Amino acid sequence: MKKQVKNGVIKVLILVLILAGAYGLWCHFLTDNVIWKKLKINGIAIQGMTKEEAIDAISKDFQEKYENTQMTITLNGKNFKVSIYPVLGLDVKSIVESAYALGHSAWFTHGTDRIELMNSKTKEEVTLMPEARNKDELDKLLEDAGISKGSTTIQTSCELTDTELVITKGKTGIGPDMDALKEAILKAISIEDYEAVIECPTMKTPPEELDLEAYYEKVHTDATDASLGENNEIIPAVTGISFDVKSAAKKLEKAKEGAKITIPLEITLPEVSTEEIEALPYLNLLGTYTTYGGGTENRVANLKLAVEACDGVELQPGQIFSYNDTLGPRTEERGYREATVIVGGEHAQDIGGGICQISTTLFMACLQSDLTIVERHNHAARIDYVEDGLDAAVVWGGQDFRFQNNTAYPIKIEASYAKNKLTCKIIGTDVDGSYVKFTSERTGDVAYNTKYENDATIPEGQQVTKQAGSNGGKAISYRLVYDKDGKLLSKKKEANSYYKGHEAIIAVGTMKVEQAPEAQPEATPATPETTIPAEPTTQQ
Repeated sequence: MKKQVKNGVIKVLILVLILAGAYGLWCHFLTDNVIWKKLKINGIAIQGMTKEEAIDAISKDFQEKYENTQMTITLNGKNFKVSIYPVLGLDVKSIVESAYALGHSAWFTHGTDRIELMNSKTKEEVTLMPEARNKDELDKLLEDAGISKGSTTIQTSCELTDTELVITKGKTGIGPDMDALKEAILKAISIEDYEAVIECPTMKTPPEELDLEAYYEKVHTDATDASLGENNEIIPAVTGISFDVKSAAKKLEKAKEGAKITIPLEITLPEVSTEEIEALPYLNLLGTYTTYGGGTENRVANLKLAVEACDGVELQPGQIFSYNDTLGPRTEERGYREATVIVGGEHAQDIGGGICQISTTLFMACLQSDLTIVERHNHAARIDYVEDGLDAAVVWGGQDFRFQNNTAYPIKIEASYAKNKLTCKIIGTDVDGSYVKFTSERTGDVAYNTKYENDATIPEGQQVTKQAGSNGGKAISYRLVYDKDGKLLSKKKEANSYYKGHEAIIAVGTMKVEQAPEAQPEATPATPETTIPAEPTTQQ
């Protein structure tokens, strides 16, 4: 008997263990992330949805139902529509979390929770009503609705005439009590009257105080002369306007509501009017060119003197410009200094060195302007700030650079130098939009001369190169004129240019040296000398 009871107990325990294991496995496989509860929120069945899906579905339904909800505000006989959807909100998250909790607590309760749901015949329904969850949005919503425009308050206004400032002082009126209005709107929401018609609470509203200092900063201007911009566009003149702020404030303070007060304006006329600039002939940039390079302090000083002499020079139609006449003699008394010049094709030091860079830069600007070149010379030797054939050398009392104003209008030279940048411009009147391009072709080399000098410090029979030579060259420059549409109108040769080579200097030893008799090496044959026309000028 006892054995039978014992066997029965064992069987029961085994059965319990089997059932418990099966239940555990069932609970394990019931694990998921969806809502099990049979629940509708605002008519939306959320069973089988994730929490995110449920919240999203309910939120979209809420938006569709309430996004166009408006309250009507009446003020002083005017109606204003105020959208309140941005203020409203639903407490969706908490109820969804509560529904999700059934079946998603401890894993061993999943089975009992599912059994409870399977046996339940009840389908719960919950209706969530909007709440005023975003009260801070009200201020902007009321502003957007234009409630303040319903006020009968007249604000202070200002008007500028040609001679005076007219201020009309505002009048106190009936305006909205915004704090009371917001309370009324929130109350309507609390009783679920989302499309209420609310009579706006009012209060006496004085006009805003006029900030005369701010208004002064707004209207005050300094007189500015008319001028030409970088591209010769006309920059109009500006008339200066001002008034006495303190005097205006005193008058406004004493004035009654609705009264007008006048403040005389202080008008300052520009010295140069827009009409005066428009009447000038110098409206167009005809040509411009820039070269680079400064050099020594003395050379820079010479450049600045030459630029100063050329800047602002005006030429009437047919008038000829002379570079030498414009600069005058280059003397120490007139401020010119000693710098590198070219004498007979070789570099030397002389007063006024460097000023050929201005004449060269001006020459290029004249070519761009399609002006007539009356006189131009190339340097005896090549220079490094323009290509061969595009330079213009000058010598006081000799070579000059001259050009003629061949236009029907006056022209003016603008020259400037700063930070190793030299620019010359021709300003005038462009009548047809044509423009110029220029090219230079090097047509050959010119061999350099070799000069031999006896030197008693060098042993007899030896030679030392004291200065290396370099070839000169020949070049032809051309002027190409195009119309405004880019069609070539003409091409003509501007000039032929000839540049001497840079002389080589060889020192020949003449010092006698006693030594044992031996076969002497043959002397190095002399390099044949190339004859080049003499150039007795000093090019600056």
